[in-house]
Amino acid sequence: MEKKTFVLKKRMVLLLAIIFFLIGSASVKLLSNSSNAILAINTAETLKIMGKNNPINIALEEEFREIEEEKRLAEEKRLAEEKRLAEEKRLAEEKRLAEEKRLTEEKRLAEEKAKEEEAKRLEKERIKNGKIAYLTFDDGPSENTTPQILDILSDYNIKATFFVIGKRANANSDILRRIYQEGHSIGNHSYSHNYAYIYKDTENFLGELRTTEKVLKDILGEEFKTKIIRLPGGSFDSYKQKFLKAALEEGYINYDWNALNGDAEGIDLSKERLIERLKSTIKKQKHVIVLMHDTDTKQTTVEALPEIIEYLIEEGYSFRPLDQE
Repeated sequence: MEKKTFVLKKRMVLLLAIIFFLIGSASVKLLSNSSNAILAINTAETLKIMGKNNPINIALEEEFREIEEEKRLAEEKRLAEEKRLAEEKRLAEEKRLAEEKRLTEEKRLAEEKAKEEEAKRLEKERIKNGKIAYLTFDDGPSENTTPQILDILSDYNIKATFFVIGKRANANSDILRRIYQEGHSIGNHSYSHNYAYIYKDTENFLGELRTTEKVLKDILGEEFKTKIIRLPGGSFDSYKQKFLKAALEEGYINYDWNALNGDAEGIDLSKERLIERLKSTIKKQKHVIVLMHDTDTKQTTVEALPEIIEYLIEEGYSFRPLDQE
């Protein structure tokens, strides 16, 4: 660039020398009586007099055009270089961010894999021990409590069993679908849960089971089927034996429980009490069916559930849903 500037300057000097040489020949010298001053016509005026088509004017204009063109090209080159450097910087940053994202994803996947492998190892140990816990939830599905329970079960990768009430399944059909889609077992727990009506006679009892069956199929599809039931209040009372017999004759399979968290034994019981109640009912049994509830009034059941699961894991239990058939 400096060399080009020097050449241009040199050319301008030569041109100006020619101009002044020509002007010198046309200069008018006037001698004044009062002074010996010499008046000369200036360069601009001289060129003006000589006209646009004057070769010197043309040469100068061409020189100026070349200079301006070189300046324009130099500016374009500078801007292009700036753009190139900016693009290189952008691409380098994109590459850095992509590599950072890749490494983060690899780390996440490695951690997930390690977590899954550890869970499988622990599960194998629990299966080897032969201790199984069946977590069951009655009286739902509910709008608030059931989704929270499903979230916790998902976190632990545990499948449970939900004994649903038909009218609540109708009211919370989306939640019932979620229970089904996430692989949990679904059992029949009557339509109304109204003891006076259900246990008035076996016809009412069986009618409630059939109505709930229809509700479940309407929501989950005709291909859905379940034969497991839980009598409202369980089948322990002697007066319920005829109802249990009627259900078994219809092909249903009834499941009671042999452990519980006691959330039906009072209102707003603390999570600490629920945890201690569960521990007191486990009694080192090899297979435990744990009774809990997922109605909207059982928020402390949600709060206690993670600690209940952790306790059962420490005790060597693996988790299974009850078979629906």
